[in-house]
Amino acid sequence: MKIARRFRFEAAHRLDHHDGRCRELHGHSYELELVFTGAVRPVDPADPQSGFLADFGRIRRLVQEGLIDPHLDHRLLNDSLPGLPYTSAEYLAAWILSWCMTHLEGKPPLEGIRVLSARLWETPGSWAEADRVDAAALFPEGIASP
Repeated sequence: MKIARRFRFEAAHRLDHHDGRCRELHGHSYELELVFTGAVRPVDPADPQSGFLADFGRIRRLVQEGLIDPHLDHRLLNDSLPGLPYTSAEYLAAWILSWCMTHLEGKPPLEGIRVLSARLWETPGSWAEADRVDAAALFPEGIASP
C-alpha cells in the first residue's frame, strides 16, 4: 500500500553555477510530496493506530517539526543544509528523501514503513522527484542531522 503527504514551505536559494537568472538569490513557494509504503495495520479496536498504514497527522508532525520548520522553511537553502552541494530541485528532492530515510524510517510511529520518493515543486509547473536509488547515489552516507 502507498500513501502520500504534501507539505509547503517558503525558502530562498541561488544556483551559483547556473548561466541564467537563477544564479541570483531568489525564492520559491515550495510544495513537497512524500510517498510512503508499508502494510496496513489490521483493525483492532484496542489500537487507535490500526486500520491504516500511518496516521497522516503523525507524519505531518514528524516531517514539519523535524525537517521543514528547523531546516527548510524561511531559510536560505545554500546555507541551511549541510552536505548539500547544490540547491537545484533535483538535489533538494534527493537530500530531503535521504533525510527522511535516515531520520524517519524505523522510528515510532513509522516502524515498518519506508519512504519511497520525494517530489518537490519549485513552481506550480516544475518539479523534481527523487526515489531511493537517486537519494542513495547522491547521498550515500545519508543525512546527518544538520
